[in-house]
Amino acid sequence: MAKQAEGRPDVPRSSGLNRNMQEALTGYLYVGPWIVISLVFTFGAMLYVFYLSFTDMQILNEPKLIGIDNYVKVLTDRLFHMALFNTILYAAVVTFLQTLLALLLAVTLNAKIRGKTFFRSAWYLPSVTSWVVISLIFVWVFQKEGILNYVLVTLFGWTGFEPVAWLTDVGAHTALPALMAVSIGCTAPIFMLYFLAALQDIPEEVYEAASLDGSVGPHRFFHITVPMLRPIIFLVVVLGTIGSLQVFDQVYLMTNGGPLNQTTTINLLIYRSAFTDHRFAYASAMSFILFVIILSLFLVQNRLIGGSNTVER
Repeated sequence: MAKQAEGRPDVPRSSGLNRNMQEALTGYLYVGPWIVISLVFTFGAMLYVFYLSFTDMQILNEPKLIGIDNYVKVLTDRLFHMALFNTILYAAVVTFLQTLLALLLAVTLNAKIRGKTFFRSAWYLPSVTSWVVISLIFVWVFQKEGILNYVLVTLFGWTGFEPVAWLTDVGAHTALPALMAVSIGCTAPIFMLYFLAALQDIPEEVYEAASLDGSVGPHRFFHITVPMLRPIIFLVVVLGTIGSLQVFDQVYLMTNGGPLNQTTTINLLIYRSAFTDHRFAYASAMSFILFVIILSLFLVQNRLIGGSNTVER
């Protein structure tokens, strides 16, 4: 009997859960800490900010509900109007040009050209550099005695060009375009990788079939490639819009909103109101208004650009 017991195979004990439930439970255990952190520090913080926007919260007082007074003050504040205009203009120009540049770079580097591996690395290099480093470098580049004016006057021979301080000249209105140019040049390579991966995922059979139908050159690009890239274009536009509307670090480091608030953005105004003026409730109202703007633009973009990738013939 003992020998029979020894030779009997071990039967695993049932835990009462089938395989699917065990896998689901394991997955929830892995993502559980992330879910808790998101609920507390993201959604919980959003709800608290929304609550503060209806109070008179400053640095030491006990917050009391005051209704929509903060929203009324924000919407009637001329400085907020200027910041809103700067932010919308910045987001529109940067999102459009960085998407266009990223697509052109991806199409170029996806072609059969020599040294494309080197050019991919060279173009992507600025994207892995800290914004602090990039901002400080371009502060020197855009100075009146900086390298940009030297290149324009000395190398290109623009003798009639009067060197300007690109980031501080009030009358020239060059500060915001300078910030746009830096952002476009440093963020387009990131989105270039998105487009490059999508281009390499398009089957060659699609282009072969289009060639048989007589679709070549620009016609093939606009009627085959672009529709196939529609989901990626939507993703790039959404991410670019959100990032541009939340611009803060390069503005704070390069201009701090100057000259004369020509580069003041909503995020910079929120930072000043909260951590310089200690008007936390006022800053909370601006934060929620910015959230509503971003959400509204996302819904519009989803309606206009989002959708299935259909190939036109």
